[in-house]
Parts: sequence; structure tokens; C-alpha cells
Amino acid sequence: MIMWNYIARRLFMMIPVLFGITIITFIVIHLAPGSPTDIVAQAGPKVSFEARERLTKLYGLDQPLHIQYLNWLKRFIKLDFGSSFKDDRPVMEKILERLPATLFLEGLSLFLIFLIAIPVGVLSAARQYSIFDKFTTILVFIGVSVPSFWLALLLMISFGVKLNWLPISGMRSIGSEYLPIWARTIDYTKHLIMPVFVSAFGGIASLSRYTRAGMLEAIRQDYIRTARAKGLSENVVIYKHALRNALLPVITIVGFSIPGLIGGSFIIETIFAWPGMGRLGYLAIMERDYPLIMGVGAVAAFLTLLGNLVADILYAWADPRVRYK
Repeated sequence: MIMWNYIARRLFMMIPVLFGITIITFIVIHLAPGSPTDIVAQAGPKVSFEARERLTKLYGLDQPLHIQYLNWLKRFIKLDFGSSFKDDRPVMEKILERLPATLFLEGLSLFLIFLIAIPVGVLSAARQYSIFDKFTTILVFIGVSVPSFWLALLLMISFGVKLNWLPISGMRSIGSEYLPIWARTIDYTKHLIMPVFVSAFGGIASLSRYTRAGMLEAIRQDYIRTARAKGLSENVVIYKHALRNALLPVITIVGFSIPGLIGGSFIIETIFAWPGMGRLGYLAIMERDYPLIMGVGAVAAFLTLLGNLVADILYAWADPRVRYK
């Protein structure tokens, strides 16, 4: 019961934070140079000034900024993000079309990060200063230093253009819907390999270092010496007694890594033309589609805050000393 009260309070505290994010986003997009009518004028150079003025009034851009935000906020409370300036489709409908692709990509990346980073960090700590530890340390420095966009372009050139092993864009190949189910699965998997790898590469490097540091601190504690003195096997000492305490700082880092994955999806999805929410947001920014930008920003902010809440709950679950007060 106490835990549910804690979750309810945290969800309630998310409301003002979410509104603060939407205010900042709204101000920033209006401070940026250009407007939706400029995009229309670029598409049709012969568009008259009167037509642009009519579009400005139609979009409600002739009103003061605080009035525009309040009008948007009234719709947002009803979970209505308005209609896109580009095609007049509901913003929520466009986001729901793209959101599953983003969640699947980032969820798979997060799973890969956990699957690789934690065992690597544990083994590096258990075999400190070994060849394996030194080799993974070098890889970690590379993973932290390499920009994701540069790595993506390098992989596209190497495996997509020169070797022609993997597709470089999209989620499926043209005409894949006519293939047998096993062939469609293979095609979809090939499209996933490079985006997932690029998305997870930096996270694996950083999380493995945090795991290693936590394990090194844990195995030096007195209770580990006591466990070894009792004659317990090294596997039991490492994986049962030390690992749980070593994961406490790792769980905290997970809460901070989720915003990075969501933010990184804008870059990765744009480079690989992955039809997710990140690419949708990028195109909305380029087209000055204010309702769509606000909708994508609000959903991304909510997912980030929800990820932080999950990290706090996992932290309290892993550490019995934490209480929901």
C-alpha cells in the first residue's frame, strides 16, 4: 500500500514538470527563425502576402504567445494535440502510428545494453587487470568517444554500400509484404541490426564501466570476505552476494539512460530513415509544424519521466534500506 502511495505521489509530481517542459518547448520553437507560412511560401513562390496572412490567422499564429499556449494547453488536458499544419491530420494519430517503431527500437537497444554490459562489467571486476579487463577498457573508451552519427555513417558505408550486407534505411524492403513470413522476418531483422547496434553501443560502454566500478566496491566489503571465509563458491559470492549491491548505482544510471535513448532516437531514426517518433519529430521541426513538434515533445517528456519513475521503483526494490516515505 505504501508503494502505491509513493507511485501516486510521483505521478502527481510529474504533472508540473511536464507542464514546465511544454512551456520551454513552446517558447523555443517560436523563438527559432522561420514560421509555417515561410515553408508554404518556399513551396510556392507565387503565394501572395494575403494568402500568407490568411494562413497565419487560420493557424492562430496572429495571437499573443501566451494565448496560443493556453489554447494548446486546453486541448492537451483533453489529450488532443490538435491537427498537423502539413496534412491536417490529428497529431495524436500520427504519433500513435510511429510510437510502436520507436518503442521497439529503443526497448531492444535497452535489452541489448543490459544483456551485454552487466556480464562484461561483472567479469571485468572479477578478473581485474586481466587481458579481458584491459581489452574491454579499450572498447569502453572507444564506445564513449565515438559519436553515434559518425558510427552510423561508417556502418552504412561499410556494410550497406561497399559490402551490401545490410540495408541502410527504412524498416522493410520494397515489396517485402509479398514475401513468405520467414523471409519478411529476415528482412526486418536486417533492417534492425545497424540502428539497434548504434543506439546500444554507447550505452553498453558506459553501463559496463558503472557495473565494473560497483562490483569492485562490493567485493572489497567485509560481508564478501565473510562469505568467502564460510567456504562459499566464487560464483555464489560474486553473483548472489556482490552483484545485487553492485547493481544499485547501475539502476540509478538506467533512469538517466532512458532520456538519452529517446533523445538519440531523433538522430538515429533520421539517419537510418527509421519510421519512428524521432524521425517524425525531426521532420516536424524542419517543416515548422508546431502542433506536431509540441505533441512529439510532450510524449517524449512523459516517457522520460516515466522511465525515471521506473528506475526509482527498481532502486527501492533492490535496496531494502530504501523506504517509500
